Amino acid sequence: MKRRPSRSATTAPVMLAALAMAGLLALSACGEEKTPALDTPSDGPSASVSAPQDPSSSTAPDPTAVPKTKEGAAARFEDYLHALGAGDLDTVCEIAGPAAEKAQEDGLGPCKSTFGVVLGMISEEQSAALRTATVDTSKLVMSPNGKVEVPVEAVVANVEFGQSDLGDYTLSYQDGNWFIVD
Repeated sequence: MKRRPSRSATTAPVMLAALAMAGLLALSACGEEKTPALDTPSDGPSASVSAPQDPSSSTAPDPTAVPKTKEGAAARFEDYLHALGAGDLDTVCEIAGPAAEKAQEDGLGPCKSTFGVVLGMISEEQSAALRTATVDTSKLVMSPNGKVEVPVEAVVANVEFGQSDLGDYTLSYQDGNWFIVD
């Protein structure tokens, strides 16, 4: 069931921001999916077989790695929402990097300039709501390919965001962290 956007005075700028973000993410979904050069191997079957490692020579897990769970994806998406609300383009572009790279290749422009336009369309009320927004993990869906779908309904904020405001996102686990890929 689709939500109808609210008729508040802040709807028009947010709709424009949503369209800009939707364009960024939709363009990023076009064409072949590229993986970063430092991408970790897939979790799927591999043609190579390695010998068992000596437990005394194994290294401890990276303490900075984020869990490859829905909760880990939710925490990372919350970081993105908070950065978007704070106007922190460095963090926004770091988390949305894979989607932004694809969009730039498709002619949309560099991440910081594209999201700079988006930030100009978000009202102060919406920015404040994004800075404290949380994600309801019960509404996230982990797909068989390991990606996590974040529907707009999972965003919990003191301002309602609909499909025309934020839209849905897809996060993928790469290099020990979650990134927006669509």
